[in-house]
Amino acid sequence: MKPEQYDDAIDQLLHNARDATPVTTMLAARVLADAARVQADAAAHAQAPTRAPRRFGWWSEMRVALGGWPGLSGVTLAAFAGLALGIVAPDLVDGLSGGQIGIWTGDLGSLPEIGLLWEEASDV
Repeated sequence: MKPEQYDDAIDQLLHNARDATPVTTMLAARVLADAARVQADAAAHAQAPTRAPRRFGWWSEMRVALGGWPGLSGVTLAAFAGLALGIVAPDLVDGLSGGQIGIWTGDLGSLPEIGLLWEEASDV
């Protein structure tokens, strides 16, 4: 279509719109009543009481920070395994490693005697 044809089509549409019958008062009343009902529903929902936000403890925050239950269970398992290996059997771990820990610590073993911490050269 040429621009002149567009102008003619628009002119025809505007002419038809001028000749259209006006909106009846019944239709206008129904539209306004429907709008009033929708506004009343929206106002009722806006005034509805809201629940206070639920507060979670620090365990829940820790669980989320560690990646959920799988992360929390992995950290717990690692903590208990480290505690068990550190308290129950440090020399057993040294024996299972073939004495490697003794070599690294200067043959003091994995858990040196407490007296060696304050022993001086001439004490013993």
